[in-house]
Amino acid sequence: MQKEPSLFILLILVSFASLSAVLFTPALPQIALNLGISDAKAQLTVTIFLIGYAIGLLPYGPLSNRWGRKPTAYLGICIAILGCLMVLFVDRFHSFSLLIVGRLLMALGSSVGLKIAFTMVGDVYQHEKATKKISYLMLSFAIAPALAIAVGGLLTTHFGWMSCFYFQTVYSFFLLALSFLLPETCSKIDPDALKIKTIAEGYLQKITNKKLVLCAMLMGCGTSVIYLFAAEAPFIGINHIGLSPYHYGLLNFIPPVGLILGSLLANALAGKMEALSTMFLGISIAFFCTAVMLLMFLFGIVNPWSLFVPMPFVYLGESLVYANASSMILSHAKNKSYASATMSFLNMGMSVVTLLIFESLPIHGLMIMPVIFTLTTLVMMLLRRRLSRLA
Repeated sequence: MQKEPSLFILLILVSFASLSAVLFTPALPQIALNLGISDAKAQLTVTIFLIGYAIGLLPYGPLSNRWGRKPTAYLGICIAILGCLMVLFVDRFHSFSLLIVGRLLMALGSSVGLKIAFTMVGDVYQHEKATKKISYLMLSFAIAPALAIAVGGLLTTHFGWMSCFYFQTVYSFFLLALSFLLPETCSKIDPDALKIKTIAEGYLQKITNKKLVLCAMLMGCGTSVIYLFAAEAPFIGINHIGLSPYHYGLLNFIPPVGLILGSLLANALAGKMEALSTMFLGISIAFFCTAVMLLMFLFGIVNPWSLFVPMPFVYLGESLVYANASSMILSHAKNKSYASATMSFLNMGMSVVTLLIFESLPIHGLMIMPVIFTLTTLVMMLLRRRLSRLA
């Protein structure tokens, strides 16, 4: 019988990239000020990370098939550490370009966490149990980023923005040590996995799978909301409402409560409620709450309550979608590695597109974020309807 990987280590591993993406966000206004750049340019550090995150997911599929899950994890984490070390020199050289390159390397490396964690779940567990395990992994998307933002706010307030990246460097070394404790779940090494023809055929087969693409796009819409909030909310909370980075970081513990409750609810509903019905419930909850935020902003009610209180309910709905869509993909895929890589690439690709659209808008008023949130949940409704026709 195949040895099961530690759920604790998988939780840490799957949250590696999401933590790396948001840890420093309370410092974004300070980075803009210290490096003499605009707010939009400072937000580029989030966008460039997501671009690297999405692209970085693709090579880890064939690499993990050729060399195994664990060696691939080691490689990715080491690349992320290299990126962290580069960023540590940003303040000394006062170089925004160095920050961007370092963030890109951090993204390319840390993306291995999500890829390998989901692949290991697909290797070891079948549909219902996979859904339950993935719902637990969703807890990491709640706890780790929220804790990271709180830590980032505390570090920024007391030690300056560079302290966020010192913390992240230490964290990356810690994860590298933990990864040695994981079992190897790849049952068969493929010596041809790195051949161009094999890679092209593997990804072409997955990208032409309509059900996989629709599920991944559903997940991507939810992830877009999370990362758009991470990129834009600091400027609304700190610059407009007047919160300190420390208090802004503490308030970020509120939204992930929804992810925690949603993960537990998805686990409880697994096997009792059809996946498509559970996803419809989640999307409906997210749509209602984004519409509430939009109305409050429309009537000029912009305060910590209107910014943070709707988000846990939005995240709760999204976690119901995420757990069911991902297990629907992985449990029926023959090649788990390519399936998880394609799923994660499309998921993060949606986030990149959303942020690029947001940053390209000529006007960046307070209304833009809740408008995009509401439109995104409407798109999720359409995608879920299309998916139900394929089922």
